[in-house]
Amino acid sequence: MPAISAELKELMIETDLFVFPEDFVVVYLPQDIKAISGEWFRYTTTRFAMVIQEPKMITMVIPRRKWLRMQNLFEQFEANGPWKVISFKIKQSNVPPGYLATMGAVLKDSKIRSIPVSTLKNTYILVPKSDLPRAVRLLRDFLEKFKKKKKSGA
Repeated sequence: MPAISAELKELMIETDLFVFPEDFVVVYLPQDIKAISGEWFRYTTTRFAMVIQEPKMITMVIPRRKWLRMQNLFEQFEANGPWKVISFKIKQSNVPPGYLATMGAVLKDSKIRSIPVSTLKNTYILVPKSDLPRAVRLLRDFLEKFKKKKKSGA
């Protein structure tokens, strides 16, 4: 793992993990599908979802239960999962470069597949459900090292 800057170390001290309780699926749709109604993504029924438009396909990350209800809307699709979404709760609004790469490296070094996702304000990593306990333990242990160093004054 590359060296971690002082700014990133401070951010690691402030980081808390949250795991969404739902199982998620990653769904690949052809680009020429008809529009998906916004009703499917209301916050009251969907706490986390992601839709990415690419030149040749659409990728969605949605709760598995929601996908089971909506999959009949599509003639063609590819879905895989279950995945779990780990959210990194950070007090800063701007995350410095390297934060998500560092978290991903912790998982990669332990041979855990992951899909990093970031917005301007939030950071997430998707991991296979079967790897969730190990991923959470590794990430918490990694973050705890920074918190212990701060407490000891090192």
